[in-house]
Amino acid sequence: MAARDSFFPLKHPLSLRYFHEVARAGSFRKASEQVHIAASALNRHVKYLEEEMGTLLFERGKGRAGLKLTAAGEVLLYRLKRAIAELGTARTEVNSLLGLDQGTVKMGVNEGIWRELLPSVLTAFRKAHPGIVHHAVVGGSPRLVELLLADEIDLALAFNPRPHPDLTFAVRHHVQACVMVRRTHPLARLRTVRLSDCAGHDLVMPDESLALRATLDGMFAQADVSPRTVLSTNSYEVMRSAAEAGVGIAILTQQLFHPQGARSPVVFVPLRDAGIPAQVIACCVRKGRPLSAAARAMVGAIEQGLAQAARPAAPRG
Repeated sequence: MAARDSFFPLKHPLSLRYFHEVARAGSFRKASEQVHIAASALNRHVKYLEEEMGTLLFERGKGRAGLKLTAAGEVLLYRLKRAIAELGTARTEVNSLLGLDQGTVKMGVNEGIWRELLPSVLTAFRKAHPGIVHHAVVGGSPRLVELLLADEIDLALAFNPRPHPDLTFAVRHHVQACVMVRRTHPLARLRTVRLSDCAGHDLVMPDESLALRATLDGMFAQADVSPRTVLSTNSYEVMRSAAEAGVGIAILTQQLFHPQGARSPVVFVPLRDAGIPAQVIACCVRKGRPLSAAARAMVGAIEQGLAQAARPAAPRG
């Protein structure tokens, strides 16, 4: 009877998830942007949870003060994180019992990598293991690392993820930056370009929400070049489309995935500036977390896909 009495049923169990998202984001607005649910709805769910717990979980300040967890909120968040980690471990252990016949792989990926690499990798993986289900979360590298450390995804494939003591790079590849231009653009005739060659041309840039922006800002600062930005965006797809349309040129790190054919409307010209470091594509996992057989197989498939993509392409004519 005691064990039965200790069970804590919730009238609104979904409220726990939204409480976790709001606590992690630090505001209802930021959490709303991440989970794509109205801030008012998130606030309502948190109030449901506060009513059930019998106490406030957030101190709702005004202005820049924003939200602050109460002592009760801190306790609940700590226990909730542990519960989420335990559930993730349980799922991994169950998937391991299923082997490669069944299971789910949750992975995070940058938008650009998804388009260029994962469809072909997943197609081959699905043929070999048709019983495995995949769930892909698209986001910037910092966000994917957050999800990985919170055990909300099994692995993350991202550009330039920042090192973290609880992060392991299971696979790591280096790629050089390149300039994406229309085939008729003056820079398309060059075998390599420098950042100084780009200074006089309209540029399509990622905005500050994408990890690539900080990398490019550092590259331009080091080369003492002021970019002539005509379009900034939080989407790699928009960058690519704009460059294909001739809105401007785009500096990307996906040369690795672009075997160029004569019919392609664009050319990817390697960027060669002394001191500009190669960019890193890494498949990351949380240190110490056991991966299911399906997730381990997926890491291996990604490693193989990157190795194949890295093979030298035929020289451009």
